[in-house]
Amino acid sequence: MQFEPIIEIPCLATGLWRRFAVHIFEGKLTLENMAELEAASEAWHAKLHGKLVEMVVIHPSQSKMTSEERKRMTGIIKRWEHTRAASATVILAQGLLGSLHRSVLTGLQMIVPAPHPTKVFGSTEDALQWLAPSVQKTCGPEARVEALSSAVAALSDHFQKRRVRAPMTD
Repeated sequence: MQFEPIIEIPCLATGLWRRFAVHIFEGKLTLENMAELEAASEAWHAKLHGKLVEMVVIHPSQSKMTSEERKRMTGIIKRWEHTRAASATVILAQGLLGSLHRSVLTGLQMIVPAPHPTKVFGSTEDALQWLAPSVQKTCGPEARVEALSSAVAALSDHFQKRRVRAPMTD
C-alpha cells in the first residue's frame, strides 16, 4: 500500500490510496494556498466515485489563521463532507495547548455535527485504529492498521523531506 501524492503545496501534502485520503498540514496556510487546495480537490474528487475516508494530520506550529482564513477553510471542509464515509483529525501538538485544540475541535463537532462519523485524536496510530473499519469497508480488507500506519509514515516522511516548506509562524 502506498499513497499517491495528489496535492503538494508548502504547508500541505495530500496522499490518496484508493478512496482513503490523508492530508498533512504544517505551518502557515494562506488564502492562496486554500485556492490551490480547492482547485486540486475539485480535480481529484471528480475522478473518485463513492464515499471517501479522510484523515487530517496537523503538525504543531505557531501559525494562526485569520478570521477570513478560518471562514475559507470551513467552506472547504463543508464542501466535501457529503463525500466522506468517516474522517479523523489528528492534532499532534502536545501538552495543554494540544489538549485545548483537540477539546475545542471536539466541541465544535458536537455543536455542528458532520453527516458522517468523525473524531479528533492526538496520535495517528489512535486515529488509524478508529478509521480502519471504515477504510476496509471503502478500500478493501487489506487496509489493516499496520499497513495503513506504514503508508501514512511514508507519506509523512515524504512531506517532511520536501525542499519547499511553509513558514512556521505568521
